[in-house]
Amino acid sequence: MTEEQIIQNEARIFTNRYMRLDQKGVIPIVLFRQVKTRLKDFYSPNAKAIFLDTVRKLIMKKFNAFKNQMQALNAVETKEDVFYAERVNTLLFYLKQEVETLPILAQQKYNGTSKHKRNKVFICYSPADMGDVAKIKLHFKPLEKQIDFWDASQILPGQKWEEVIQQAIAQTKVAILLISAEFLASDFIIDHTLPALLSAAEKEGAVILSVLLSPCLLDMFPEIMQFQSMNPSHQSLSQLNENDKAALYVNLVRQTYRILQL
Repeated sequence: MTEEQIIQNEARIFTNRYMRLDQKGVIPIVLFRQVKTRLKDFYSPNAKAIFLDTVRKLIMKKFNAFKNQMQALNAVETKEDVFYAERVNTLLFYLKQEVETLPILAQQKYNGTSKHKRNKVFICYSPADMGDVAKIKLHFKPLEKQIDFWDASQILPGQKWEEVIQQAIAQTKVAILLISAEFLASDFIIDHTLPALLSAAEKEGAVILSVLLSPCLLDMFPEIMQFQSMNPSHQSLSQLNENDKAALYVNLVRQTYRILQL
């Protein structure tokens, strides 16, 4: 079993044993406190997010099955049915609040539902940084059959490039931002591409991975700063030796691949 499967299995056992929202007299905050206690057994934000997401899905699955059964039987809704719905919604509210205490990346995993099938890796960069793009693509090469990697070089002559970019963003699961002064100076990136990627992260579960290529005024862009970058601001790629650069590229590939498996 993978680590994720272990956590999901633990969440199933916990939910089936303790999250009995259909029983009379159940108080959501009491159940939530049990969730909080159980969360202490998981140390990383990712593990906590997986546990909370599984609990949420199991609660909703059971509640939806109940509603479908009621509709099939044309049953009249009782007061207890109303209370059951209220208990479910209240507990889901508490779970959502707990998730909001986790880092953004973990929150994205929890909220990873989308109207699109998201399986692409989208790399967003300035043309001035093509050398770094080539190095990153080189490190992704061994996984080319497993990762649907997209960058602007795939736009063909005659295609409406803005439409092609928007279509790629609509399928993006992981967005890699290569941040430099040229990146931040690009009107098209800042006004069009970046807002679309940030919206996909906020609303549809896409994940933002940023790499700081060179010193720049990144701190003037809080919408980007909210996402933890692969390297700290005092260790931009241009300040690293070749060995450290390669290690960062490898970590970027590993993180991307892991996210795609979730």
